[in-house]
Amino acid sequence: MTHRRLAASATVAALIILASGCSGSSSATPTTAHLRSRAATTVPTTTAAAPTTTGPPSIAPTTAPVPVTQPPGWASDLTALPPGGGFTSLSCISDTFCVATGGGTDGDNAELTTGSGVAVSWDGASWSDPSVYYPAPPDGPVTAPVLPTIACTSGPTCAIVDGSDHVSGGNGTTWTAPAALTGAPAVPADPDDPGPGHPGSRSGAVSCPAPTTCAVVDNTGHVYTLRAGRWLAPQSFGAPGGSAGSTSVSLYQAGRVGVSCPSDSQCTAVIGTSVLDWNGNTWTEDPEPWTSSLTSGPSDPTAIACPTTTWCAVVNGTGVSIRGAANRWSPEQTIDPRGGLDSISCPTTSYCLAADGGGAVVAWNGLAWAAPDQVIPAATEYAGIGTTVSCPTIQFCMVMNSDGDYSTYTGPGSGPG
Repeated sequence: MTHRRLAASATVAALIILASGCSGSSSATPTTAHLRSRAATTVPTTTAAAPTTTGPPSIAPTTAPVPVTQPPGWASDLTALPPGGGFTSLSCISDTFCVATGGGTDGDNAELTTGSGVAVSWDGASWSDPSVYYPAPPDGPVTAPVLPTIACTSGPTCAIVDGSDHVSGGNGTTWTAPAALTGAPAVPADPDDPGPGHPGSRSGAVSCPAPTTCAVVDNTGHVYTLRAGRWLAPQSFGAPGGSAGSTSVSLYQAGRVGVSCPSDSQCTAVIGTSVLDWNGNTWTEDPEPWTSSLTSGPSDPTAIACPTTTWCAVVNGTGVSIRGAANRWSPEQTIDPRGGLDSISCPTTSYCLAADGGGAVVAWNGLAWAAPDQVIPAATEYAGIGTTVSCPTIQFCMVMNSDGDYSTYTGPGSGPG
């Protein structure tokens, strides 16, 4: 297989504080053991702390990524891999800006991680050195971050959240200190929920359609909404529980959850089979699940992508379900027989790319799903965390596994698959 080493260039940056009360930053390169030595060609990160502000600073970028012309199709195996490992989430806003985050505890293989939450950014030519957004505690047990997830939008502006309901804002290399989101209304615990600190017990998801608008959901049924730069009062959702089914308990579901916001006035979240919708003012739970075929507390991740306000796609295990203009979910369709689907990205209603934990992708062209296509290897060192895909347009996609193996797609406009 042909290998390519990417040239170095500087990352364009702008910062917004996403959480009220957040201050400070940390961008020193960690020296902890879980950060593996990868390629030698990395870009130094910005180490100066950004001034606290309530909006994007008016700073014009002074550098630009070196143009890199890629041939159409999936890139060959890359040698300039991002430094580190244990990546749990990836977000791209263009073919010259992506950020991957990880570190902390991954929920299943905590012995491989150290507790420091890190991020690495890609400018279309190379990866930055890791920047720390959540320093590991000097001693004692590691309680956060847990399975961090990231969403980036114009600016660039990014938000990182984790299953412990912490949030940090930044530009890919400089971050605000992580802040705990305001506690959501209490709901009786689900007896299936092992509680904080247990493997796989906590996960979250974030979507940001604009620099001052984000939605956060966790797998216990808590939802948090940033609107016009202010966090609104959180909401909690429950599910029937108890021996008689009359007691409402937390909407806990094992495994990853998803949220997608096509606009600042509409978001859809999935927790297991449950669907939550945001209408610009409040969250409500849909009366019907997106599928009735999953057992209670599925271990498979659930991911969602909504490119418009009238169209969403959900993947779980081997299948996908689509909600169209009639606001009804289609029967679940098997698209990846080997299973492990845990990420989906849809820049339009006529193109989606779903990724499974083994490094294969499945493409949707608006009419049908293609056969799975292996584009990166399955993770070996950080197995079990999953694979993430991000497609800001139909002309560019990136897929990354937890080891940091990744591949990019460049197309003339038709999309891969």
